[in-house]
Amino acid sequence: MQRRPLIVGGLVLLVGAALILFWIMRGADTVDGAGSSAAQTTATGAATPTATAEPPSGEVPDPSGHVLRIPGIDLEADLHAEGLRDGKVNPPAGTVMWYTGHDRVEPGAVGTAVIAGHVIAGGREDRFANLAEVQVGEEVELTAPDGTTTTFTVVRAEVVDKDDLTTDQAVWGHNDSVRRLAIITCDDAFGFRDDGHRVANYVVIAEPAT
Repeated sequence: MQRRPLIVGGLVLLVGAALILFWIMRGADTVDGAGSSAAQTTATGAATPTATAEPPSGEVPDPSGHVLRIPGIDLEADLHAEGLRDGKVNPPAGTVMWYTGHDRVEPGAVGTAVIAGHVIAGGREDRFANLAEVQVGEEVELTAPDGTTTTFTVVRAEVVDKDDLTTDQAVWGHNDSVRRLAIITCDDAFGFRDDGHRVANYVVIAEPAT
């Protein structure tokens, strides 16, 4: 189906960026009985018959010095900065990344930082296995490389259809006024497609506590 023309020029970049992350976090998991190609998925969500179901096993970038904590789910994770791997947003298993492309910012800077991790990798729970338990009002802590810790408050936490994520202004819209974290993983609340991909993402938006 052909998309409608974009009237606002700025949306071209927004949607272009979002289409990359649209594929993120469908999970490096498999779904039994979902079809012959369903077992071969990555965090980008592209069903590629020749690809492995595992996240990349190559060299993992060094931590950037940022540490993400979500006390409500007992999560503490070193963050590493990464762009695309072979054209895909696909953090290695056991890691949490912040995305360096498409004008997204370093975590803690003014603007929107996009942070991504897996729910499942290699058939096992990964770092964001419990992200969907996070709710509005909970705290998120971010420690910068200089040791400064900022407390954020979750202002939005919900399941988002992947099509809707591509134009989600809180994730991809212009933001030059607030330090925002957009924390994203896959979610099975809306079920799975025939190829085994999850239909939705879980999106947590956090902004500095006031």
